[in-house]
Amino acid sequence: MSVTSIASIRQPALPAAPSASSPVKGSAVFGEIVRDLLSREAAASQTASQAVQSLAAGQTDNLHAVTLAVAQADLQFRLILELRNRFTEAYQEIMRMPI
Repeated sequence: MSVTSIASIRQPALPAAPSASSPVKGSAVFGEIVRDLLSREAAASQTASQAVQSLAAGQTDNLHAVTLAVAQADLQFRLILELRNRFTEAYQEIMRMPI
């Protein structure tokens, strides 16, 4: 039985805060964070899909690793879904504000 480390489960790396000498637009930093989250979700989904296919084909018998990969992909997807819901609610709240 092989035990894999949990070192691969980390929080998303946020870009370094801009210093006062190098002005960076906030939308660029936000765009990088969103792009990073989406790429991590796509990678986790791809990994989970490959793990399920290898289990179904009989190439692996490590059910724990497959379950872990699927759970990680599900968690990434739920994070993005919740962020989308929060952004939608914030946008709707802003649109309801009187001018």
